[in-house]
Amino acid sequence: RIYRPMNEQNKGIGTQKVQSLNKRIILNTERNRTMNRKQQIKWRFRRFRLRSAVFMRRNGLYLALAGCLASLGGAAVLIFTAGGNDAPNAPVNRSDDQRLENVLNTVSAESGTPAPAVETPAAGTASPHPTPLALPEFTPMPELSPEPEPTADGVLSGLKPPVDGTVMKSFAINSLLYSETLHQWMTHPGVDIECSKGSEVRAIADGTIENVYVDDRLGVTIVVSHANGMVSVYSNLKAEPPVNIGDRITARQVIGCIGDTAISECAERSHLHFEIRVNGSPVDPESIITFIKP
Repeated sequence: RIYRPMNEQNKGIGTQKVQSLNKRIILNTERNRTMNRKQQIKWRFRRFRLRSAVFMRRNGLYLALAGCLASLGGAAVLIFTAGGNDAPNAPVNRSDDQRLENVLNTVSAESGTPAPAVETPAAGTASPHPTPLALPEFTPMPELSPEPEPTADGVLSGLKPPVDGTVMKSFAINSLLYSETLHQWMTHPGVDIECSKGSEVRAIADGTIENVYVDDRLGVTIVVSHANGMVSVYSNLKAEPPVNIGDRITARQVIGCIGDTAISECAERSHLHFEIRVNGSPVDPESIITFIKP
């Protein structure tokens, strides 16, 4: 706003005072314009910095990957360029003597002195080549064959099944069989011989009662020790069998009766769980005893 001395509003104000007021108003206006420009510049710079930060946050990873790829490409170009410029005019099939002669000729031409003669091999004689080193002969490592599983062949012969019945579940120590009771796949270190409850169980050979106990999974169990490290195991028997630990027994002697004490096999039909071990390792009973097949 500029004051004018002739207006009624400015009555009583001198001309000089009006001019000073006008100058002050003009200065304030210019100052406001300068401040507005600075604020605009500052606001624009702040907006640019904010947009740059958002852009880098969104695309920083891609920019870094692009920079790495560009660096790798530049390094590859430099390597191939440097490799391609190595001795472009050098002949490929020259011998060492010819190369030495060419170098001496070049040096003598530059210095003005004759080059010494270089002995070259006569025509028809082959240039010497380095003798290849003879590599020692290596003996191939022999293939290791797996150790055979222990068997009872030759330990006892003429063995008969402990009960009369068919094999309903076979021996499986290196594979898995499905348990109808536990509903899972598991190994089976013996055979299950189907027979009615109360059937007599007989020892397969002469031996000594090594243990009589109740197994958590297989119920009442009798362990008989035989000759030559063989042990026979009878499980799922009735409680209170007629033998005790340390008793000497003979082949085909009754040592118990079939029960239903095997908790882990209670969902299956009535059977005898029978195992044979040789030197502590389980052996397939069907490999040494002839059972009735289903």
